[in-house]
Amino acid sequence: MDRHRHQHDRQPPAWPDDDPYCPDEPGVHLRPISFQELEDYLERLANPPERPPLLGPRHGQQHASFSDSHGRPGASAIAQYRRRRAADWYAWRATLPWRLAGVLAAGVGAAVATMVMVGPSLARLAGPAAAIGLAWLLRFRPSPATLAWRAGAQGERRTARLLAPLGQRGYEVFHDLAVPGSAANLDHLVVGPTGVYVIDSKRYRGHLRYSAGHLWHGSRTLDRTLETLWWEATQVAETLGFGPDLHIYPVLCVHVARLPWLRELLVDGIPVLDAGALRPALQVTRQTLTPQQVALIAGQVRADFRRAA
Repeated sequence: MDRHRHQHDRQPPAWPDDDPYCPDEPGVHLRPISFQELEDYLERLANPPERPPLLGPRHGQQHASFSDSHGRPGASAIAQYRRRRAADWYAWRATLPWRLAGVLAAGVGAAVATMVMVGPSLARLAGPAAAIGLAWLLRFRPSPATLAWRAGAQGERRTARLLAPLGQRGYEVFHDLAVPGSAANLDHLVVGPTGVYVIDSKRYRGHLRYSAGHLWHGSRTLDRTLETLWWEATQVAETLGFGPDLHIYPVLCVHVARLPWLRELLVDGIPVLDAGALRPALQVTRQTLTPQQVALIAGQVRADFRRAA
């Protein structure tokens, strides 16, 4: 899978506005430059400025589409649910004529059969009852794949409510961030005095189990989910660009499903937590960050990321 590397390239300084060779009007204009200006420009291209270390000050321009509200949890998931539900509706509506014909045929057939076998008194009830029953079975229902997106959005909103009190303890919590250069998104990104966390919210029914080195939900392994979560953490590290000074910790938060372990289970280096254990787990120190470092990293998140929806 290709990895996107976010870079900040310094742009060469603009020419003075009063340069007669560069009037303030649209179009392409040429101007003579000195050898010294050319050498300076080539030097900047050959030796771009390095990204400052984590402990030093950083200045980034906030992305125009990012909001100080720290994002809307589940926004991209619910948008995807609405798109898929609309597609399901159009597909269902295309089959509406034969569904109506089936309902009508069922009502007439049931009425005729009841009249022959029982009598006309019950036929007046059997026909409508059969038609209503079949109409209920053939009603519009979004596909299970579509409903999964709505369930995912509900899980993200529940996680956001659990994370909200951390804001009073020096944490910065972001929701539904787009991964630069990718169609993927981060459910939650938490920056606090105990470290930086990428959290994936999942709302599963039934129960999870760990067997033969794999995490299972029913008969399906969650290997791909965990691999994607590690990839997201790597993308955050590369985008922020602080290098090995800053560690990004992936976390899988599970709603509804029963987990056979009490607190957390490490699977491929990722803590798998019940939703109720999430907030206490994030307050366990994994990398100590000062308030200044938290503010520095959070500011860079605002500069480098945008909302997914």
